[in-house]
Amino acid sequence: MIRPITESDLDAIAEIEAASFARPLTRDDLATLHAKPAFDGFALFPDPDRLASYALFLNAGTTADLISIGTAPGDRRRGFASSVLAESLDNLAAAAVSEVMLEVAVDNVEALALYAGLGFGETGRRRDYYQRAHGRVDALVLTWRSVPQPTA
Repeated sequence: MIRPITESDLDAIAEIEAASFARPLTRDDLATLHAKPAFDGFALFPDPDRLASYALFLNAGTTADLISIGTAPGDRRRGFASSVLAESLDNLAAAAVSEVMLEVAVDNVEALALYAGLGFGETGRRRDYYQRAHGRVDALVLTWRSVPQPTA
């Protein structure tokens, strides 16, 4: 089941962030983000009490930014990130969001495949944006645009 994120979900999201990213969003970061009027977030629960994957957005009306997406380590490679992101995009489009943007490192092959599979396309590049142990790598700016629905 995919549902909007509530404050009670933030601890589980913070744990996934800590297990997934070199610079994770902390519980305090998540609480600050969740309190913003522009916040939209969706979580996937394969079991009623177990959050497996999430997507966090800041929604500016007709555009939104994907802030973070993550999946619990034991739940990876099961299609959960794709499911939560696809349904999130549907929910955002139903709320009049026509464009979602994100940044992703050029060396994040799995994320690039996920985003391409959902219709995101490259719209920019930020040189030397991410720090790696071996140096800096570029970020790609990717954009998803909703398909306009015919009006009756």
